[in-house]
Amino acid sequence: MVNSKNVAFKVNKQTPSNGPPPQAYGTVINCRKLSGKRALQVEKEVKSQRVRLSKIAGTEDLERKRKRGEDVDDGNVQSKALAPATGIPAWTCTLPVAKGQPTPDPDPQVYRPTKLRRAKSLSKGVDLDCWHTILSFSDPAQLLELRTKISSCYRFLRDYPTLWKHSRTYYYRGSLPEPPSELTEFQYAHLRHGHGCMSCGTPSTRKTYWAFLRRWCKTCLQKKTIREHEALALFQDEKGEDISFLQKCLPSGIFDSWGNFVGVGPAMTHSLKTVYLSADVDMLIAEYKTECQKDPASWDTEMPAWISAKVQVVEERHDFARKMELWEDSTRQSTSAKHGEKKRARKTFFIWKASQLSPPMSVREVESCPAYRRAIAIPKEPNMTSWLQLKPKLEKEVAELRAKGGPSSSSYLPTFSTSGSSTPSLDFRY
Repeated sequence: MVNSKNVAFKVNKQTPSNGPPPQAYGTVINCRKLSGKRALQVEKEVKSQRVRLSKIAGTEDLERKRKRGEDVDDGNVQSKALAPATGIPAWTCTLPVAKGQPTPDPDPQVYRPTKLRRAKSLSKGVDLDCWHTILSFSDPAQLLELRTKISSCYRFLRDYPTLWKHSRTYYYRGSLPEPPSELTEFQYAHLRHGHGCMSCGTPSTRKTYWAFLRRWCKTCLQKKTIREHEALALFQDEKGEDISFLQKCLPSGIFDSWGNFVGVGPAMTHSLKTVYLSADVDMLIAEYKTECQKDPASWDTEMPAWISAKVQVVEERHDFARKMELWEDSTRQSTSAKHGEKKRARKTFFIWKASQLSPPMSVREVESCPAYRRAIAIPKEPNMTSWLQLKPKLEKEVAELRAKGGPSSSSYLPTFSTSGSSTPSLDFRY
């Protein structure tokens, strides 16, 4: 295209990022030669200037064109001075805008989420309020792990002990018994969710004896307890008098005839034996002798109150221990029932999928495969992923069984009922 000055220019359609509807832009090539000192300073290359087509009018006279060109030059000087300060590209400032048309806004700053990288730590840490909220809604077992592995969490849990109670209340919804007065929330969480013998350090120990508020392996339990008839010989004061009435001030447990821990004491039958902690027996006798020697004259009147306080603590612990044992039994039974339902669902699903194969597999063939027995022992819901993992194993093992002439009686295990009896079930659908 050629304008009124016989200057050729080319129109390139462009669309601004923001602002009014898209308008066409044009490039005007200035072919006039410079004269004077400016010709020596400027490179010998064709200069171009971008203007809007809406300002180009072919019918205007030469004087109006020249005046407009001077205005544009003045605007270029001002826009170049303002462009670095505002951050707007310089070429957008050089474009004259017609009266009544809004100026296109620059690109807004977009705030993107922080990219988390494994090898790079965040420059800004997490606020304390955020940590308090995160730890309050965490599992108590997870709090124990965080306390052990992260130093900042260790200090935070040490300075804010109420987090343990918030976590227990939120996670268990009040179903877990409240701890006795002699236990802190951290000690309660450590006994409930921790693992490892508290005496020898055996890592596989998870059994907590709530009557003694200790988590021990069976060997350490046998070493640290004493039978009732053995403790009677120790209940003597300095004069050799019998003080066996102090037995009710000791927390006790129950052992059966095989030396297994049964529950909270004292025992009520002849076959069960009451046991105490050896350390508790020695400590109680030593404390009794110390209190008796302080003021022998008034000890007879103070002793009932002293014994009553001890008995109250023991009864509180025994009540708590019985509640914890009942809670653990009910939790164990509900978990076992859920696992049984999931195993039965896996069994039904796998047999149904095996019957749809080509050629189909019979129930007897499937139940003779070791891979099937291992698969139904997993307490998880069945899905297509687990079936696709089991399918090639079943095909291989069933092919081997058919090559041998079918499953033998030794490799076949009948299905047992889940009612609690040991009678085999003859219904192979489940």
